[in-house]
Amino acid sequence: MSKLFRNIVITLLLCVSLSPRVFAGTPGYIRGTLLLDSSWDRTVYVSLIGTFEKEFTISDNMIIGSSSIDSLGRFTIKLDNLPTGWRFLRLYVVKKGNPPASLIIGGLDENYCFIVANRYSKIELHNTLGKPVFQNLSISGAPYLKTMEYITNLSDYPNSIDYEHSLIKKKFIEEVVSEKLKLIADTCKNPLVSLYALYQTDFLADFRKNTAFYKEYLSKWENNKSPYFKSFRRQLPLSERPKWPYVLIFFFIGAFISVTILVRNRKGRKIKKLSVQERRIFELLQKGAINQEISDAYHIELSTVKSHVSNIFSKLNIKSRKEAINIKMK
Repeated sequence: MSKLFRNIVITLLLCVSLSPRVFAGTPGYIRGTLLLDSSWDRTVYVSLIGTFEKEFTISDNMIIGSSSIDSLGRFTIKLDNLPTGWRFLRLYVVKKGNPPASLIIGGLDENYCFIVANRYSKIELHNTLGKPVFQNLSISGAPYLKTMEYITNLSDYPNSIDYEHSLIKKKFIEEVVSEKLKLIADTCKNPLVSLYALYQTDFLADFRKNTAFYKEYLSKWENNKSPYFKSFRRQLPLSERPKWPYVLIFFFIGAFISVTILVRNRKGRKIKKLSVQERRIFELLQKGAINQEISDAYHIELSTVKSHVSNIFSKLNIKSRKEAINIKMK
């Protein structure tokens, strides 16, 4: 009996020790209840958004999962098709008769919400019957989801106020909201939620005024190689792009100028080697004069002209009158 008890204890210990390894690789899910009226199709979809710039892009090939919604509103979407790392997802439903890749932006029929998750996330959400479908939504599964919900509500706040035509007041509130979103981005530990906060601001305009903040921010996440951060880095006019193409361009321009000057100087030095008579003949060569014209101009024999021209070609290392014309003389 003691031997049996010992074997049971050993088996239980093995199960406990191996269970984290077994379940660590188990894909997660998004599940919950969605209460819908009769105008909606009874299917919920999840699409993978590659970068934040494609927030409102939708197509069939972006869909990575779906689930039917039962009569009680219950659904479960497994995340086994989700690539590794944190990802930006869109959860949405479509109107009856519409194709799966249908997005309604704004209004009472707005049909989506955004979620940040990874392959092993376990997220639960529930809505209440009303419009828009995802307006009154409770979501749980990780603390960062509450942060993301707060970011969404905060970014929508400036548009929910009646400013009574006061542009100054609107501008002030937008600046306050922007600073709060930057603070969230700076302190949030989840990389995508942090970046999502910045995308709710006009970060390109703010960069010109607060360059130091963005440099420090990118330094903090410099090891994050996700497509979301790569796209963000490309948009900022920082000196993070490789400088070597520009260095090579300037190098070749400088080298070309130097070689040109060197060649001209060498030709200038060679011209100085010409005799007085050869220089006179060379000047006529540059004007396009033929041998007979040179003979007539200086009253010398045609054979003498040919001899001088041959010497000039040899000293200047040229082979034709065309090359002689192209040589610049000071």
